Amino acid sequence: MTSLTPPLDGIRVVDFATGIAGPHASLLLAHHGADVIKIEPPQGDWSRRLGVSAADQSPFSAYYNRGKRSLALDLKHAEGRRVAFDLARSADIVIESFRPGVMQRLGLGDAALRDANPNLVYLSVSGFGQDGPLAQLPATDTVIQGYAGLMSLNRDAANAPQRFPMILVDVVSGLYAGQAALAAFVRRLRFGQGAYVDCSLMQCALALQAPALVKHEFERGRPTVMYVPLGVLATGDGFLSISVNQDAHFVALCRAMQREELATDPRFRELSGRIAHEAVLMDIIRTEFLRHPTDEWCRRLVDGDILHARIRGYDEVLHDEELTRSGALDWLQQPGVDGLLPIPNIPGGPRAGDYGRLKASPHVGEHSEEVLLGMGMDVSQVQALIRSGVVTAHRVP
Repeated sequence: MTSLTPPLDGIRVVDFATGIAGPHASLLLAHHGADVIKIEPPQGDWSRRLGVSAADQSPFSAYYNRGKRSLALDLKHAEGRRVAFDLARSADIVIESFRPGVMQRLGLGDAALRDANPNLVYLSVSGFGQDGPLAQLPATDTVIQGYAGLMSLNRDAANAPQRFPMILVDVVSGLYAGQAALAAFVRRLRFGQGAYVDCSLMQCALALQAPALVKHEFERGRPTVMYVPLGVLATGDGFLSISVNQDAHFVALCRAMQREELATDPRFRELSGRIAHEAVLMDIIRTEFLRHPTDEWCRRLVDGDILHARIRGYDEVLHDEELTRSGALDWLQQPGVDGLLPIPNIPGGPRAGDYGRLKASPHVGEHSEEVLLGMGMDVSQVQALIRSGVVTAHRVP
């Protein structure tokens, strides 16, 4: 466990975000020491029911809600909105991910909260931004993958565009949103200026693809490969990913394949020739790689100092002892879930196991009483809110 003071120690974040992108942003702030209070409805953030679930946790909530305190609050109730406003106006950073206009109707919008606290950093995570013809459209990772062009990069054997089989846009949007909130908070520290930041999934999906979009314009829509060989090759018993850019590396590859004559072939000696004759060269290479198993190719490629990796499934990745030893991965208990869960660690801070009492994702309303008492309410006021249904409290045995 690091002995350094967390850089966001003492900073309060009030997080109204649901799903993946916004909660990912607040997880990053919690990772660096912020006190993140997750405000969620009595039934919990909808990500708790996304896919397979156990108790009030899903794979997504179990990861992205770590390090936070949960306050279950009914914002449909006027008293719930009052509590949320009092909490949010005293925060350093507020995060929300409702459709544009919802927080304003709840009396929790940027203008209202920053009028009460001009130094506030207010982060909105939206689908298509706060205004314009697309702003009110529902947006999910799948929608944005299609609309932003990502699916056009991932095609099946019939050339049909396919969804990347993970919540790619949401995860990346959380990264962009987290860094934007941190940058705005640094501005506040240096210049005393609060800020409103809108981080749309659409903008993040475009930023993710920036090199590909610029490359598309450079090529005027006539795509070229960067170098050859690059990509996936089938071996005698599996698959390898390979990257051979420099001429010297191509010579080493030819030696590894025991096809030294290819290195002196006028068609392939230089990068431009390998690109021009990609189809012919790749047919040769694919045929050669099918002759030997993956382990043999890995040995030869290591000897030749050639960039490569065997393509592994999740079972193999998760049971790689080196990943746990090096700190890339922890295995932690999540209350209500059988067995240990693999938790990839975030660079630049403590391991997930060092989060102390907040190392697991909270139950819905697990910290409701604690947060309200910390706001200065007495026990009778807190119990009255619970009895009225404005607040839901989960007591951990």
